[in-house]
Amino acid sequence: MRMNKSSNTFVNFLVIGYAFIIILVALSAGIFFNYEQKISKSFKTYTQNIDFQENIDSLFNASSQRSIQMVRMLNAKDAFEVDDLQMKMNHYEHIIITELQGLEKFADKKQLELLSSARKIMGQNQIYQNQVYNLLMDDKKEAALKQLVDVTLPKQRNVQDILTKLQSDYKRHADNSRREYAQLISEMRNMILSVALPIILSLLGIALLTIRKLKRFANSQQELLENLETIVHNRTRELLLDRQLMHNLNEAIGIFSQDNHLLITNKKLSKLLEFFAIPSQQTIWTILTTLFEDLDLKDIQHQLLNHHGWRGEGKISASERQFMMIDISSIQDPSLPEPYFSIILTDITELKSIHNQLEFTANYDAVTQLPNRYSFNKKVQKTIEDAPDQTFHLFYMDLDDFKWVNDHLGHAAGDEFLKEVGQAFKNTLPPNQFLARIGGDEFAILIDHPMDTYQLERMATNLLNNLKNVNKGHHVEHEIGCSIGVANYPTHGYTAETLLKSADFAMYQAKKGGRNRYCLFSHQLNEELRYLHELEQNLRAAVKEKSFELHYQPQYSLHTLKLVGAEALIRWPLENRQIPPDEFIPLAEKFGLINEIGEFVFETAIKQLSSWNDCPTPLPRMAINASSIQLLAGNFGAFVEGLLSRNKLSADRVDIEVTESVMMKNIEKNDSPDSTCLSLLQEKGLEISIDDFGTGYSSLSYIKHLNIDRIKIDKSFIDDLEFHREARSIVKAIIKMGHSLGLKVLAEGIETPNQLDILKQLDCDEGQGFLFSKPINAEKFRIKCLS
Repeated sequence: MRMNKSSNTFVNFLVIGYAFIIILVALSAGIFFNYEQKISKSFKTYTQNIDFQENIDSLFNASSQRSIQMVRMLNAKDAFEVDDLQMKMNHYEHIIITELQGLEKFADKKQLELLSSARKIMGQNQIYQNQVYNLLMDDKKEAALKQLVDVTLPKQRNVQDILTKLQSDYKRHADNSRREYAQLISEMRNMILSVALPIILSLLGIALLTIRKLKRFANSQQELLENLETIVHNRTRELLLDRQLMHNLNEAIGIFSQDNHLLITNKKLSKLLEFFAIPSQQTIWTILTTLFEDLDLKDIQHQLLNHHGWRGEGKISASERQFMMIDISSIQDPSLPEPYFSIILTDITELKSIHNQLEFTANYDAVTQLPNRYSFNKKVQKTIEDAPDQTFHLFYMDLDDFKWVNDHLGHAAGDEFLKEVGQAFKNTLPPNQFLARIGGDEFAILIDHPMDTYQLERMATNLLNNLKNVNKGHHVEHEIGCSIGVANYPTHGYTAETLLKSADFAMYQAKKGGRNRYCLFSHQLNEELRYLHELEQNLRAAVKEKSFELHYQPQYSLHTLKLVGAEALIRWPLENRQIPPDEFIPLAEKFGLINEIGEFVFETAIKQLSSWNDCPTPLPRMAINASSIQLLAGNFGAFVEGLLSRNKLSADRVDIEVTESVMMKNIEKNDSPDSTCLSLLQEKGLEISIDDFGTGYSSLSYIKHLNIDRIKIDKSFIDDLEFHREARSIVKAIIKMGHSLGLKVLAEGIETPNQLDILKQLDCDEGQGFLFSKPINAEKFRIKCLS
């Protein structure tokens, strides 16, 4: 490309150079032509003036001869000599007339005046000469001499004077013409030099540049030749390497012509043909038919004709497990004399096996080898699509307390238990019914034919009984039960999602009823499910719009009755009623909304605590509940620290309340109590309290592992404090244990003065309850507790 550009530039330069020379030549030709005309005219003028001088000289001579002849006539001896001299005078007269006529043709105005005067005088003088002639013929020589001397010769001298003037004038014109001619010749010579020099220099420059360009071209041609040799060498090497590469590839590769015969094969394809004893002279279609089973050759040929290629799988003949990917493509290259086709055979047996394994993994459970949730959903959807009017039933089963097996016997024993559960459920079912494991300890069954209520209940009972046999076979001390929910199509749902939700809801109702039992979905459950669905929608809207409220219940020192803090409690007003926390908090955890709600509670409570700093009696401490989801989110510590920093609060004014189970989950995740986010916050100065103490883990054995500041005795113990000695003993033990560990103890749900007195006697530190105040909104709390 650079060479073409350079060549084009050189050609343009040559064109411009030669065009410049042509312009110079054309300009010179025009100037030469102009000078040629001027020189021709000047030369013609010069020659005319020379001729005029000769005419003048001839006039001088003729006039002089005439005068001489006239003088001779005076000395003539006889009349015959006079007559002869007269004849000579006439001859010279004729010459004079002819010369005068010749001069008058080209004379200018001044010259014409002189010639006219000369003609006039000479005309008069001719008369006088004739008179002299006549006098001589009459032999009157004296009179003739007198006429000649007095009249004729003076007249003749006048003519001579006029001719002398003419001769000077013509001589002057001749000199001017000669000088003009010489000047034009000189100018033309200079012009030739001035024009010839640029032309010569231009031709010389073009010649030099042409020679230089030709040298460069010769060098470039030499370089191109050397590069071409290098390219040919490299290309030859590449072709050899390509050939070796093709032979060493793991794919079987061949090229065949339009007549369907193989032209080139690599080693892999040659060995394949040799193994199947197929001659390479056979057509490609015969080879494919011999190598593979069930190939549609017409479709392949059609695809090649219309789309210039075909790709598909082929199963090797006489082999159950070997597969190859077949790629056939037309080779479209204009440099080839005719079209060719390539065929590539790739062994995909291992890939096919992996694909089958992945497909199995995607559709089946690895532990029980049963179909998984994805396969179950597809099966339910397909059953609906194939027979939309056919009734079928869906069982949703969840093992009760299966976590105990993994925790106490290990995950290997848990997997074996799940296998046997799956087999037990399968043995319970009629033939060709669909059983799947859809979760960790959840199973589902699709019964594809109608059954009445009795049959459904009997099948559910058989499933529970067979699970008992699995427990016996494993000698499990802690019996694992199962909760079963049953839903019917189309009564309880028209889609797979709706049916599963109905069966799941029925299963949870069975679990709520005492576990290890079944529940058939009903109209009543449907109404409850609809209510929960509406509640879910409202809850999502409430989270989005932040339409919750916080109420605050004061906490007091039981010995001084001084305000020591308040607990922030969330409330959800909905359509002129309050939704209790124990109803919407579990739903929020189930729907993944608890984190947003928890953040709202923390932000609102800490902001409120900061705003109460201006009250006459600022609130010393704010107790805020935290869920396990918040603690395990990973950013809880940074979130709390950021809130305290933005609201300019010290960490010791916040008390985070968690249940025993939440605390233990937090410890289990972080492997150590000292590495939890709560411990890190505690190091900053925050207090940690265990809420509802005594209702979760075996409190006395776990309490020593919990890095906390306070325990809160659950309300259920305080309710029985007045009337049951056992309750009083438990509360006393909790207070004593807490104090022995250096912890503060707070009693929840104090409602009577008698309960307050007993707690004082038991040395309980702090308390809260309706006796002091119900949870109230921020404004009422400020007026009642902080004024």
